[in-house]
Amino acid sequence: MIQKNMKLMNNILVTGSSGQLGEEVVLQLRSKGYSVTGIDIIPSRTTDKIVDISNPFEVQNAIGEMGGVIHTAAIHGKHYALDFPREDFIRTNINGTFNLLQASLENKIEKFVSISTTSIYGNAMVDSKNAVWVDEMLTPNPRDIYDITKLTSELLCRDYFEKEGLESVVLRVSRFLPEPDNLKANHRLYRGLDERDGAAAVILALEKKFKDFEIFNISNLSPFQKEDLTEIKKNPKAVILKYYPEAGEVYARQGWEFPKEIDRVYCIDKAREMFNYKPKFNFDIFLR
Repeated sequence: MIQKNMKLMNNILVTGSSGQLGEEVVLQLRSKGYSVTGIDIIPSRTTDKIVDISNPFEVQNAIGEMGGVIHTAAIHGKHYALDFPREDFIRTNINGTFNLLQASLENKIEKFVSISTTSIYGNAMVDSKNAVWVDEMLTPNPRDIYDITKLTSELLCRDYFEKEGLESVVLRVSRFLPEPDNLKANHRLYRGLDERDGAAAVILALEKKFKDFEIFNISNLSPFQKEDLTEIKKNPKAVILKYYPEAGEVYARQGWEFPKEIDRVYCIDKAREMFNYKPKFNFDIFLR
């Protein structure tokens, strides 16, 4: 048993290691003393091997003697906007996840952390009168092929946990796209994530033992409460200034605009309670 734990502590495979989140995961793992192999189809400073996860033979060779897998690789929502064909989403998000899970099972991998997306809540986040409180109890209602394939990959993780005993956990991460500072600040209030916080959550989930299959929302910490949901839908500026009086002066100085409406609030209470997730780079830090 000691040998297995040492294996987990020392050898981690990170897929999508050239991506914004994957790169940060690799850097943080290495700073904590892990031995990390980053794989991607795009070269980068954090990618050690060029591997296409849709190819089961390449995946099998990459996993080898790893102790854990962190799966961040995906065809994303931005690719849907760029008219990527459905086949690409299926090949990477579904087949790629299946290949990784199967290889993990065959190689007796101890932990599988899969990165999903809050996007899969989809149409469940639409309400004409109130902002929607988005916790893990909200039933996903996918809008497009991206959402569909990411939800399917979650179900594969669940199947391998419950049927095969492969300890897998899913993190639904929120938005961390490159965007103007004004938009980034607004999103940090209710639906944004700093990739440094996202990577920290990934490592916490890696190091936590789960006896059941679990899914967690991972986002920055929102100040909003359930009693704010009606007001932030129609008059978010007043509510923002209630929690952050200094925001008015900062927004004016920067020439920023407050959001006209806020349609959702991502709740991270489950991750905070179950593995002590404490995002650091929240709206107040961004303001400074």
